[in-house]
Amino acid sequence: MKHIFLFVLAGVLFSSCSKFLEEEPKSFLAPENYYKTANDAFIALTGAYDALGSNSETFIARRLQYITWFASDEALSPTLTAQKPLDEFSYVADNEDVSRVWNNMYAAINATNIVLNRVPAIEMDETLKTQYLAEAKFLRALDYFYGVRLWGDLPLVTIEVTALSQVDIARSPVADVYDLIISDLEYASEHLAPVNQNGRARKGAAKALLAKVYLTRASSVAAQAGDYQKCADLCSEVLAMPQHVLLADYEKAIGSEDEFNQESLFEWQGDRALISSGEHSIFGSFSLPRGMLVIPGQTASDGGGIAAEVQFFNKYPDDDYRKECTFYTSGPDKNGNTVTWQQLAVPYPSPAKKYINKNGATRDISSFSGNFTVLRLADVYLMRAEALNEVSGPTTEAYAMINAIRKRARNRDGVNPSATPADLGGLSKETFRDAVLNERAIELGFEGHRWFDLVRTKRLVQTIKAVHPEYPVTDKHLLFPIPANEIQLNSKIKQNPEW
Repeated sequence: MKHIFLFVLAGVLFSSCSKFLEEEPKSFLAPENYYKTANDAFIALTGAYDALGSNSETFIARRLQYITWFASDEALSPTLTAQKPLDEFSYVADNEDVSRVWNNMYAAINATNIVLNRVPAIEMDETLKTQYLAEAKFLRALDYFYGVRLWGDLPLVTIEVTALSQVDIARSPVADVYDLIISDLEYASEHLAPVNQNGRARKGAAKALLAKVYLTRASSVAAQAGDYQKCADLCSEVLAMPQHVLLADYEKAIGSEDEFNQESLFEWQGDRALISSGEHSIFGSFSLPRGMLVIPGQTASDGGGIAAEVQFFNKYPDDDYRKECTFYTSGPDKNGNTVTWQQLAVPYPSPAKKYINKNGATRDISSFSGNFTVLRLADVYLMRAEALNEVSGPTTEAYAMINAIRKRARNRDGVNPSATPADLGGLSKETFRDAVLNERAIELGFEGHRWFDLVRTKRLVQTIKAVHPEYPVTDKHLLFPIPANEIQLNSKIKQNPEW
């Protein structure tokens, strides 16, 4: 963290985003000469959003997925040599991807702290000011929520960094990190608008994220009585909001041509086009099936960097609509012959369908830069089902939640209904818990939840061992190592156990 703030001392870099952030970029402006007007506040908020991911590299744009997708049973990296240690659990404390996520996360936190520290003193419309502060608190909570799940105890930085001595601090306990996250999200839940411009935080997103925070804390060392009930109650509030609807067609719930739909709660914008290179995600282009023609008339894909583990692919029943909405399993090769995924140069199922523009006419990178959906309503249904089961076992309402998700999958595209997956019933508390975890894997596959679900349910080790018994995965992998260079720079930071 310490070295990532070196650039902060030279000034603050703001960059702009299309769709809702249209201001001209302002680079390296001294703080004392800035933060005077409402427009300055807006530009600062722009920087906080942009810090979530930029140039196809930072944080949510790529590296967070690398360390969580590959380190679960969900995905592997057949062609990305540098990422193989993540998949094989041979990574060490100086792993570049782990370090990048740490650094990017704290850069994003600092961007939110600039808003929270500077905007209150600006003379501007108070309602608008409160909205901006609520958005910044939502973003800071999201940043720290990723961090506490990845590393546990964290240095808590809540002020704008202007000197290196400000980040030479020890890690705070998990409980304190959760306290800050919850406080930020309570403020955001109260002050955010129910609707907002595309790509920006809104009330439903804050409540849903707070529900996920309680669900996660409930099985952590910081667990408190009532966490599961608080999760269930917040999920109920989100489900009651008319702005959010479970779409009839699963395929429309996520995808670059269906961005910011009624099921979506919060998305990172992966298709910004202010500059010719950069500002896009890699999820679509990297997970294309290598050697298959995805767009008729175009060259065969050279993707394959992100592929599905075969065992994870097999979790999806063949006649479950969500399988065909997630994976490319067959298609024409460059000679026009139909090939299956087993015949590809990289013989793994491709999960690209969730991220490419299926209506795209070209294979230009921007056609494959779909947003990353951080939260959507189906997740809320399944969180409520899980929380209710933990409180009272598989109640009628808990079944209603999970079966609503399964019913949507049966409806397919509304034209060709299927018998799979059937409604659940007659389960014990333990088997219902298993069913929810499996449902989350299928419903939310490749959306950034699997590793976190396996860790919070204490199933990471047994799940990986069942797929790859030769991998040296142990309980130490329930947390990532603090980056080695961070420990070298900050003597107050101690490493996670066994790293």
